[in-house]
Amino acid sequence: MKVLTYRIAATLLTLALASGLAQAEIYKCRQGERIAYQSQPCPAGSQPLTAPEPLPAPSAYAVEEARGRAKNDIAEAEALRKREEKSAATREKARAAAGKQESDCAHLLDKINQAEAKTDLSKTRKKTLKSDQRKYRKECGPL
Repeated sequence: MKVLTYRIAATLLTLALASGLAQAEIYKCRQGERIAYQSQPCPAGSQPLTAPEPLPAPSAYAVEEARGRAKNDIAEAEALRKREEKSAATREKARAAAGKQESDCAHLLDKINQAEAKTDLSKTRKKTLKSDQRKYRKECGPL
């Protein structure tokens, strides 16, 4: 992710340089051991240093190449964001399903315990109890 950020920053810097913004004059002055950069000429008693030459404007090819890289980087970032969102949604669904499963198992166990507590069960109730016990073992584990 860091590499992608650096590539985007480099691309934006290239585009900014290509935009042809007006450059203000910058003066580099030495005052003893200290070097100062300022927009006004050096004060008396300081030694002016030559300012670096401005970088040449990038070629049209370089600008288009930078735009293409920026487009690709943006598309990659968007694809990554979508994958992360999909993964988060999948995890949330699994969490919700696990919560529902736990709730269903607790409800079924409570139903089984209530039926087992009764001493006189009809045939139908005994069948239902056995069915609930099988269902619990299958879906929730041993009793």
